[in-house]
Amino acid sequence: MSKPLYILILLALLFTQAAAQDDPRQILQNSAAAIKATPGFSAKVTLSGDGSQMILATLPSMTARFTLGNHPEHGHSIHLIGELRAQTTAPPESFDIVYTKDKLFWADHSKQTINIRPPSVSIRVKPPAFKYLLLAELINDTPYQSELDKAESIELQPQQSISGENCNVVYITRSKAASGSQRSGVGAHTMERWFISVDDHLPRRVEQITDAGMIKATLIMELTGLTVAPQSDSDLEVFSPESYKVSDTTRPRTTPNPTLPDQDQPFTKPNPSNTPSIPAAPTNPLAPNYSFTDTANATVSRDTQTGRVTVLYFFGSWSIPAKQTTPLLSTLATELNSNTSLDVQPDTKVDTFAIALRESDPTTLTQDHQSNAYAHRLAINPDSNLPALFKVRVYPTIIVIDDTNRIIFNEHLTKDRNAQALIDEAKAAVTKAIEP
Repeated sequence: MSKPLYILILLALLFTQAAAQDDPRQILQNSAAAIKATPGFSAKVTLSGDGSQMILATLPSMTARFTLGNHPEHGHSIHLIGELRAQTTAPPESFDIVYTKDKLFWADHSKQTINIRPPSVSIRVKPPAFKYLLLAELINDTPYQSELDKAESIELQPQQSISGENCNVVYITRSKAASGSQRSGVGAHTMERWFISVDDHLPRRVEQITDAGMIKATLIMELTGLTVAPQSDSDLEVFSPESYKVSDTTRPRTTPNPTLPDQDQPFTKPNPSNTPSIPAAPTNPLAPNYSFTDTANATVSRDTQTGRVTVLYFFGSWSIPAKQTTPLLSTLATELNSNTSLDVQPDTKVDTFAIALRESDPTTLTQDHQSNAYAHRLAINPDSNLPALFKVRVYPTIIVIDDTNRIIFNEHLTKDRNAQALIDEAKAAVTKAIEP
């Protein structure tokens, strides 16, 4: 739906606002109409938990980018990409998922696979992030209707400000504990609170509350920096490098042996005499023909970087590990520029770029970069094809390109490689590239 039509619908909602200000059901109906009318929106989303000391340490946390829009093939879709801690002491795990009415998509980077499953698939199969997508309600044909159908009572609580946005607060008590929603997977919560913006009628926060005697817990999902705008197709799709295979159980089987899954078809060994030899790929492959513009409006490309050593740091401010890695990258950039810790000539030419992807609030990120006086250069939301060119699968990832445009380092955080180790390894690669 076009943005002008969305604005007209909002204007129409204003005429009913006075009558709806004391009617919580009307507030949700107005919000449902605004969601269906919007051309799409994106925001930073956080998930946090609160509860009794017995279970507080078991509650999850998340920082991610949330995108809602209409995909030409899949219809109303939610894309969530970021980092999740399943509980307080658990390490952060990256995820990239898309939620539609008919299909679930997610990337399994360890197996280099894009999975496509029906929403009815067992929760044990889905990544944990699906379990905590408290805003899955927004892609229903009639948003909030399933929650209203479960309501024993519904009331309007005093308005609250959520990140500066004045919100109506709708409190729903469920008629009975849920048996486990397949759509949100959040379990048997007994109450909900929806925080709906007074101005644009879009949700800014949802709380799912469980009160079962000694077990009391609240899961809180909050949207900040929400921007209404049409979303591109790539913003509503899981990032899929060309090397990844696809495991799709939603399509009819057309394989010769329908008893075998798509990825387990019989393998026929090729005849060696008829198989042409394939030369091995070079140890240091040539960098792709990339190009992007940084926040200083300078164009950076393979051509402009020829003769210089280039460090590319792919990250997102929504990524929990990036909060640790980005300051270390700045320290590395300072060392490379001043040569204070490297035994190299003082005229060494090294450029360090932090490339922020899928950012919903570029202004805040730019201000944060400036206030911290980071030494590396910054690019925000460049061409969505850029990470695909380098086959970046996990954030943060650091790539080092030598002065002949050869990729000499391409690594990301792992269970055994923390932020400092990643920076140290990148530094060693740069040192080797600039040795006389």
